[in-house]
Amino acid sequence: MKSTLFRWSLVALLSIASFAALRAEPVLIVHKGLEGQPLDAATIKSALLGKKVAWDNGTRVTIAALKSGAVADGALKAAVDQTASQFLNHWRRLAMTGGGIAPKSFETEAEVLKFVAETPGAIGFLDSATADASVVVVKPGS
Repeated sequence: MKSTLFRWSLVALLSIASFAALRAEPVLIVHKGLEGQPLDAATIKSALLGKKVAWDNGTRVTIAALKSGAVADGALKAAVDQTASQFLNHWRRLAMTGGGIAPKSFETEAEVLKFVAETPGAIGFLDSATADASVVVVKPGS
């Protein structure tokens, strides 16, 4: 009896975890100071790839990037059609040739959220469930 109850509990727990993972949606976030700026897909892509170094209001673009993971891959695939590894390699090449300043890399979404909220001109990506009112949420690829 205990074994059957344990199995059903495990199945239920795994089902809930799987459902939560499916509902996770990567989003781009920007500093509140960029609210009202034109943030279409082309502008976001240019900023993330280092082609746009300042926003229309004159604030310098600062990128906050998760080092790896499904959220990083999902957001970057939608915004610039690259995985997190490809994105970081792109920036390594740019930085080595003097073509830009590499994104700030973070291990956790909480670190990205804090950095973007506190840094004027910052853009980053995280799971939609992590985003809060301290930043502006932009759907990638929209």
